Amino acid sequence: MKKTERIISAALTIAFGVLLIALKGDFIGILMTVAGIALIVVGVLDLVNKMLPPAIIKMVVGVLIIVCGWTVLTAVLYIVAAVLLVVGILMLYDKIKHRVRCHTLFHTICEYAVPSLFIAIGIMLLFHQGKLIDLVLIISGILTIVEGGLLLANAFSEE
Repeated sequence: MKKTERIISAALTIAFGVLLIALKGDFIGILMTVAGIALIVVGVLDLVNKMLPPAIIKMVVGVLIIVCGWTVLTAVLYIVAAVLLVVGILMLYDKIKHRVRCHTLFHTICEYAVPSLFIAIGIMLLFHQGKLIDLVLIISGILTIVEGGLLLANAFSEE
């Protein structure tokens, strides 16, 4: 890749990170709309190529994503929350039942941290979906900006 292409790629990565932070929840709506439109376009192309069943499925799914995207996403997040809660509770029960102990207090805390995190994230998804999604998008945006900065530094350092 040429130096100018690497600089442009790094700048676009930084811009993408800023958009993740600035738009938060709206960003997901934009992505769902783009995905729906892309599926409709691919469905139309399949229709032109006379592949009727895949074309209809892609167009219908595209319309459903545009019309019912947030509803489907909310339902999926509730399902993920329930699964995380059940798995976390079962893991924690198993560790307590078998009296899991490690050589040090730190390792014992680490053993109980994963099921506790599962339970905490499950509760957050059940009761504070919007805030958790915003938090995840902000953290993703920060990491994307850092990655863009590293790409930019790498583009300027290489000849």
